[in-house]
Amino acid sequence: MNANIRLGKISSIDYAKGMARVVYHEKDDDVTRLIPLLSHEYKMPPVGSQVLVVHLSNGTEAGVVLGRPWSEKNAPPEGGATLYRKDLGQNPGDAMIRYDGSTLTIKCTGAINIEAGGAITINGATIDLN
Repeated sequence: MNANIRLGKISSIDYAKGMARVVYHEKDDDVTRLIPLLSHEYKMPPVGSQVLVVHLSNGTEAGVVLGRPWSEKNAPPEGGATLYRKDLGQNPGDAMIRYDGSTLTIKCTGAINIEAGGAITINGATIDLN
């Protein structure tokens, strides 16, 4: 099976279905039908953002959005060999989970709500509450 991998831009999004339309400017602004995003988590890319799409050999409309590649316009906010970073919002650093191999950081510029059906336990050598 042959596949066609292309770069395009998100032109519109069906948020409820987790699907998007992609426009290809190099082909007379062709727009796909709604195609799914390959993901097991929900974080839709902004309209206008560049995405990598694979189209199956059974037709150019049968495709899936693989994700947003790093580029000069969409550079990683930081990097490192042992770094894991997940930005949860559209603006890097506003809400994120970060692990550098020894320290886990959870950051949010807004409120944080913690809900539990049972007990919440916090253990640590030192616990600072402000």
